[in-house]
Amino acid sequence: MAHIVIIGAGIGGMPMAYEMRELARPDDRVTVISNNPKFHFVPSNPWVAVDWRTRDQIEMEIAPALARKKIDFIPVGAWRVKK
Repeated sequence: MAHIVIIGAGIGGMPMAYEMRELARPDDRVTVISNNPKFHFVPSNPWVAVDWRTRDQIEMEIAPALARKKIDFIPVGAWRVKK
């Protein structure tokens, strides 16, 4: 069994987590670590600035989204990686 850890849940980390879960074996663990409990879709920031969207419309809670795909989530920042 492997334990795959993804540091960061941004525009790169979230898709990587979903892809790794799909490619990993059923007994492998996938964990995402992020200091922010919400995913913020940065390319939509201009929409918020011009009132086309609200901040709530371009954010989502990370933990429930990952849990649906059986991906663990640790909502703290990573300071170092220790073997």
